[in-house]
Amino acid sequence: MTLIKWDDSLKLGIAVVDRQHQHLIEIINRLHEATVEGRGADAVSGILDELIVYTATHFSMEEKYFAEFDYPDAEEHKREHDALIQKVSDFADHYESALRDGKSDPARDLLEFLKIWWR
Repeated sequence: MTLIKWDDSLKLGIAVVDRQHQHLIEIINRLHEATVEGRGADAVSGILDELIVYTATHFSMEEKYFAEFDYPDAEEHKREHDALIQKVSDFADHYESALRDGKSDPARDLLEFLKIWWR
């Protein structure tokens, strides 16, 4: 099940960055799939952990490129990175309690945010 489809319009032309972006989309799509299929908190939590770690790793590499190539919007882009990491981390911290509190689909808001954020 695909939430975000990778296509050539998403390529930046930097092979390592494009591969990492593809992998991020794959993780997001696995999160979507696990949620839709109702795989449970353990499966979703594991994918969330992977998303947090991989995103932080990717953003760190991307920010090194910002500095290396004197990217003019580096500070704004870094703030966007920080906001995404915070949003996903906050969600992961509250995911299991949201399930216990009876929220039917606590991941729906996060997935919608990720879809919009990606575009």
